[in-house]
Amino acid sequence: MCGIAGIYRVRGTADDATTVRRMLARLTRRGPDAEGLTVERRAILGHRRLAILDLSCAGHQPMVSADGRYVVTLNGEIYNFRQLIGELGLCPATLRSQTDTEVLLHAWRRWGPAALERMVGQWAFALYDRRSDSLTLARDRFGEKPLFYSADPFCVTYASSLEAMLENATIERTLDRGALVEYLSLRYVVSPRTVIDSVRKLEGGHLLQISSDGSLAERVWYRHRFQRGKRPAPAPTACAEQFGELLERSCERCLVSDRPVGLLLSDGIDSNALLAAVRDSTLPLTCFTFRLRGGDARDVPAKIAAPGRDLVNIEASRDELAGHFDEFCTDLTEPVGDMAALPTWMIIRSGRSRATVFLCGHGGDEVLGGYWLSQDLFRLELLRRLAVLPAAWMRGTLRRYLNGAETVEVLGRRLRAASAAEAPTAARFLIDRPLPPEDVGNLIGSPTSAETYLATIDRLYEECEDEATTLDRVQHVLARTFLSANILSWADSVAMSSSAELRMPYLDRDLVDFVAQLPAGYRVPAWPGRSNTKRVLRDWARPRLPMDVLARAKRGFQAGSLEGLLEAIPGTAHARVLDSGALRGALPGLESWMRTVPENCTRATSSLLWSLLVLATWCDAHGIA
Repeated sequence: MCGIAGIYRVRGTADDATTVRRMLARLTRRGPDAEGLTVERRAILGHRRLAILDLSCAGHQPMVSADGRYVVTLNGEIYNFRQLIGELGLCPATLRSQTDTEVLLHAWRRWGPAALERMVGQWAFALYDRRSDSLTLARDRFGEKPLFYSADPFCVTYASSLEAMLENATIERTLDRGALVEYLSLRYVVSPRTVIDSVRKLEGGHLLQISSDGSLAERVWYRHRFQRGKRPAPAPTACAEQFGELLERSCERCLVSDRPVGLLLSDGIDSNALLAAVRDSTLPLTCFTFRLRGGDARDVPAKIAAPGRDLVNIEASRDELAGHFDEFCTDLTEPVGDMAALPTWMIIRSGRSRATVFLCGHGGDEVLGGYWLSQDLFRLELLRRLAVLPAAWMRGTLRRYLNGAETVEVLGRRLRAASAAEAPTAARFLIDRPLPPEDVGNLIGSPTSAETYLATIDRLYEECEDEATTLDRVQHVLARTFLSANILSWADSVAMSSSAELRMPYLDRDLVDFVAQLPAGYRVPAWPGRSNTKRVLRDWARPRLPMDVLARAKRGFQAGSLEGLLEAIPGTAHARVLDSGALRGALPGLESWMRTVPENCTRATSSLLWSLLVLATWCDAHGIA
């Protein structure tokens, strides 16, 4: 796990090496163990290293291929690199290091971009081809590792964080108003946009090739599809066993490390299943959990056990969490308004002295069909059937559960015209309710049109194949939005803030592909119920985990109420948001809206206030105008 930064100069001259060194300085926490930089004809490639595999200097980057043609900087881990050594027919004794980076160079030399499909892990890398004088940027399947870039007529700049990107003086520190609308609506910005006007995110499963003539060619090398396979699905028992074998292999892959490994263990099924899937009980694996000191009964996790493992209970008060708020926001690779990130930041920061690599259960809900999908999809189908009733009877219900800037009458017609499978598209279904268009319009100072509000969500639903089921469509959008743009973004940030690596076994290539081809009922059965989600995981876990873990309602690490945390943050949230020059400039209606927000706001209002406070703090820390 590392940080990368560089500049590919198309025309003109500049002291790019000095700029890249400044960018690398912003990535020190991502890679505290070493810094490297190489100057090629057009390209400057820089690297900050966090040594996980082969702790010797043989693993330093940038790394050059054995034939001298390719130069690469890699952020992340290729978990199956030892398997690839065999597939490539290499003799391990002839390799110069014991790193996945060297294997990547061999794989690219043999297979070119097709090597990406063979790789299992999380990565973002820059690879320079000395022969063609071209640069390739590539990102893993779901976007676990970040990669930002900006292109102008003179150069292409790339880095592992927005903060590092801003060290190139040609990139203006201004907010993108269109992306800001999306941030207000969703609390995050979906690739390829970012909150910065001229900076983009390379999407997960994409690669970008930059040629010596300055042309950019971006293409998809992986696009995950939730769809039933052509072969009959195995019986539930056999299916659960196959799933378990893949989960165990995924955990085994994620445990490959020359540094101590830990597991973030909550009281829920996802992380406890990972603990059960680690079959080697002799392997050192420290478990870390979190408890809010001084919280009420709702903040206390159920009893957590890790038989045969060291269990470290991290405790922090609400005031301690709030005291780290500014540092937490400043370290974000990009602003994300999800409160769940802060307790995870604290647990990794506190556990860093015991482990450098941490496994976690992120991705389990998105891949396996978790959250409240059984209830939500049942309700959505019921609404579709009831939408034929007079609008006056259904107005409040439709407005509550259908998303969009259109009138209730138009939303109702959309839903009535949709097939059962297309109902999520018509409803613009999302796990979290977006900020209503009226509130977005009030903040940006102009009405939000039906064409622009949630336009990204419309685009993602339109990508779904015709034969996709209701659940397939929902999970496709869930993976591209809430998972990639929200969870994976802040998960990388909170780990790298402490110079640690976070690994997610539920996003393993083979496990994801297996689950995606199962019938929808193997993920989420038709009838609602707390335990009627992630069926294949529950079937496998039933003989391996206590019944109370299987039946427990979903919740993450408990950090108290959002309202309580807002009150504890130094300086009032109202004042800090209003004092932000970046927000006041980009949101003409901010002051007027803030006057309507009480000090003790609740629910959706507190969520928006938190998101605005995160954005304001991040912008102020990085000089955003």
